[in-house]
Amino acid sequence: MPGTDRVIVDCHVHVGLTKYRPIDDYLDAMKTHGIARAVLVQHLGNPDNEYLERCVRERPDLFAGVALVDPQDSRAPRLVHEIGERGVLKGVRLPAGGTPSGVWRAMDTHRLVASVTGPFADVTDDAFLDIVDRHPGVHFRLEHLGWLKLADDPPPYRGFRRFLGLAERPNTSTSWSGFFLNAGTPYPYPDAEPYLRMSLAAFGADRLMWSGDWNRAGGTDADYAAAVDHVTGHMPFLSDEDQDRVLGRSADTIFGGTP
Repeated sequence: MPGTDRVIVDCHVHVGLTKYRPIDDYLDAMKTHGIARAVLVQHLGNPDNEYLERCVRERPDLFAGVALVDPQDSRAPRLVHEIGERGVLKGVRLPAGGTPSGVWRAMDTHRLVASVTGPFADVTDDAFLDIVDRHPGVHFRLEHLGWLKLADDPPPYRGFRRFLGLAERPNTSTSWSGFFLNAGTPYPYPDAEPYLRMSLAAFGADRLMWSGDWNRAGGTDADYAAAVDHVTGHMPFLSDEDQDRVLGRSADTIFGGTP
């Protein structure tokens, strides 16, 4: 159980009525594991954000929300404008590649957070770097270290070093999450350490955020507790201040909670 003085915010939680468990299940998990707040992120394949928005409306003290919009839908720019105008959700989940310019302009107009999906090759493509540079009003949260499968980019980490170039843009951040899927070794994912160290050096702890992957298939309470301990017990290169930022303060700041 985390200490009472540390605010823990999970930056990437899926809830639902079909594919994922409902919000009441996650509220129970928050109490069990001392999670103060969370960012609810719409899962891929479901552009119906009604349930997600209702969860945030009912408990804005606990939840921020990130919608999903199909960028190929002709209504996508208007849908983003409507999300921004309602002001309930803080961001929209969008792919790095193939998102039309009108969608990015709408994101910029409303200063929304873009929760950016891969594949990794699209995240590190020059076209996406140009999008980031042309839309300073958008904060680009790069999910799961850019959706990198760690085994696909071994030393000397050419692809990942290109990804770290995004850290030179002040309107970017990334998440430490998805290691159960993307790491090549089991918990506590020792093969991830070089990538964690490099991303810390590039982004700084105030632009790194944690998720415990509560919604992973077959995940247990023990897995969720271990995800917190991954940061507090297996990353000696983090100071206490770094841990506080990665585990909560960064997500709170970027998604509009309490800095």
